[in-house]
Amino acid sequence: MNIIKRLTAVTSLTVCVGILAPTTIVLAKTNSTNDSHMIKKNPELTSDAVGFSLLDPAGQTDTNDNNSIFGNSLLQQGDTGPSVVELQDALHALGYYSGNIDGIFDTLTSDAARSFQSDQKIADNGIVGAATKTALYDVYRNTEEAKAFQKKAEEIKKQDQKAEEEKAKKAAEEKAQKARAEKARKAAEIVARLKQARENQHPVVKAVVYKPESRKSSVVRSQSSRSLTVVATSYALGGRTATGIDFSGNPDAKVIAVDPDVIPLGSRVLIPGYGIYLAADTGGSIQGNRIDIHFPSKTAALNFGVRTLTIQILH
Repeated sequence: MNIIKRLTAVTSLTVCVGILAPTTIVLAKTNSTNDSHMIKKNPELTSDAVGFSLLDPAGQTDTNDNNSIFGNSLLQQGDTGPSVVELQDALHALGYYSGNIDGIFDTLTSDAARSFQSDQKIADNGIVGAATKTALYDVYRNTEEAKAFQKKAEEIKKQDQKAEEEKAKKAAEEKAQKARAEKARKAAEIVARLKQARENQHPVVKAVVYKPESRKSSVVRSQSSRSLTVVATSYALGGRTATGIDFSGNPDAKVIAVDPDVIPLGSRVLIPGYGIYLAADTGGSIQGNRIDIHFPSKTAALNFGVRTLTIQILH
């Protein structure tokens, strides 16, 4: 029913009337003597006033829908509109009105209003003013229908509050999940940088397949050699070289890591003071005129350090 939908709005009216009525009286006392005389001569103007003034409500604006479910003016026979619909609805809910709820304040509506006013000890004039409207609300809100509505409204409020709490909880969980993902991403970046740094410090074995040349080609290539000045470093590792030589089983293997574009894999290289080595390995940092000499122990590799040498590529 329409009156149920407006129940909350009427609560605001009742509270406001209770709080502001004393203020109205004080303001009325400050008016001119002529105004006071006028009020005394026309007491009926005060009985049906709506709002917070002792003046005729016909002169007030009808804009504050939150103050009354029945409009902001007097209702009497001949009036029409939504406010009359609310009045008929309320009188019907309380058993005073049995006609059509059509928004027309006819004789049947006036008789119903008079009956209600009589029961509530309100001036029996059929005109619906503040006293009648307030009484309608006070009587109606104690009905089982109104109580059921209030209970339902409280349940809906709790459901809405629970939904808001769940929404906030979900948002917090999503925020925490994003934070964890971002933390994991940054950690992965750090690990990747550390890995790259280690690769730059030590030779990285590339998957290069070494195919030994035929004996005929080796004979032809052995007939020539060339000198090359390089920067030589050293390393001592286990595992296998890029061409498959196993250092674990042969730690004394004389192998150097080279840049294949400068010294072809499989080349025999004479290193002054160390003998002939086989170009059989590669490394990520071995580029250009640089070689990395394998030693059987880390101590020997550290003792070698970094040197500039002129080597002989025997092919």
